[in-house]
Amino acid sequence: MQLLRTAAALAAAASFALAQDRITLANGDVLTGAIKTMADGKVTFSSPSLGDVTVPLANITDMATQGQVELLTLTGETYKRRIAGIEDRRLKLEGDLPALAIDNLGKINPPPTLPPQWIGTAKLGAIYADGNTERRAVNASFEASRRSEIDRLTFDASWDYGQDKNQATGEWNLTQRRTGGGLKYDYFLSKRWYGLANARVLGDTLADLRLRFTGGLGVGYTVIENADTTLVTEAGLSYFNENYRSDNPSQDYMAARVAYRLTHNFSATTKLIHGVEAFPSLENADDIYLQVKTEVVTSLTDNMIASLAHIMDYDNTPSPGVGGNRLERADHRVLLTVGWSF
Repeated sequence: MQLLRTAAALAAAASFALAQDRITLANGDVLTGAIKTMADGKVTFSSPSLGDVTVPLANITDMATQGQVELLTLTGETYKRRIAGIEDRRLKLEGDLPALAIDNLGKINPPPTLPPQWIGTAKLGAIYADGNTERRAVNASFEASRRSEIDRLTFDASWDYGQDKNQATGEWNLTQRRTGGGLKYDYFLSKRWYGLANARVLGDTLADLRLRFTGGLGVGYTVIENADTTLVTEAGLSYFNENYRSDNPSQDYMAARVAYRLTHNFSATTKLIHGVEAFPSLENADDIYLQVKTEVVTSLTDNMIASLAHIMDYDNTPSPGVGGNRLERADHRVLLTVGWSF
């Protein structure tokens, strides 16, 4: 009876060992357990005796799985098969599929692809002063973007309004009224290059702008993209149109569009965002418009943020204004806001 129990235990142990995945290393060592995943040329293997270990795929001479695993190739095909071994640097697969070249193997058991998520911020700022100076102002902005493996969609909008009270007359005088927004679509051509289409509108009462519209096409290049710093540059062609609130004739022309945007994390909670977007006319060298924005954003809580931004709008040929009083070329704004990220 004891002999039968011993034989049954040995048979169960042998069956358990055979039911495990197996990899053979270049030095002859054999590991049994379970292949969890493979990415970036490294296999993560769970061994009952060693725990999770990571082995370079180049150091594996043979591999077999007892169950089906998901295989993702570098060319985009997906298979679910049992791996029967390696022969001539090719994976032998169960079923009628041909062997898969290891050089074309991208991942084993890749994580599920999550649907693209919208991320962004909504910010609000306000000023109220009473006494020798009476002032009231409010500003709001919204930015959101959604990125997938093949494209990226970005949307933004802003609103600024302000008044100062004339102490002599008691009337409130307008000091700021701006409303604008933009939409941009990027299509990734490679890891660094992308094509883009963008449009932007702006109305600014004090700048005599009923509507400024820009829209065009271009290309972008990602110079730096890592955990702390992102730098992208863009260039293209754009249609530029300014329609004034006064009786001055509108302007429209074809312009080049050149831009860059830098994002750098100073720490886990604070980052710098700096960007320039310029529209030099292709028809008249004097016509050029650009915006420079520099912003420091810090997290107050998991979702609450504070922001300090300086924005300069420069128009080399602004509206002649009412009565021929040409407006200033440069507008500067400093905004202190709080908001929420999502």
